[in-house]
Amino acid sequence: MSGTDQRFVLANERTYLAYVRTALALIVTGGAVVQLGDILGGTGRTRLVGSVILAGGIVIAVLGYLRWRDNDRRIADDLPLRATPIPMLLVTGVASLGILVLVLSLI
Repeated sequence: MSGTDQRFVLANERTYLAYVRTALALIVTGGAVVQLGDILGGTGRTRLVGSVILAGGIVIAVLGYLRWRDNDRRIADDLPLRATPIPMLLVTGVASLGILVLVLSLI
């Protein structure tokens, strides 16, 4: 890895840390929603939404690690990086949950 530009390695680590921050934010938010009780029209609904948000955080943490590891290996081997659907999945999931929370809070 002596020929590898260390800026790529550091950029990969910063991207991984962004995944970790996003995952932590989702986990904390999901945990808070679960603890808030009856804010979305019922305790069951609120716990379900909070649990889905929390689970999403766990999934993002794992996907972020897998992405970092793949990029790290590819950078070390001087291979091109692969495109990933993870950001689109994250945006779709967060937007869907946002719409769900909005609808449930208005009912």
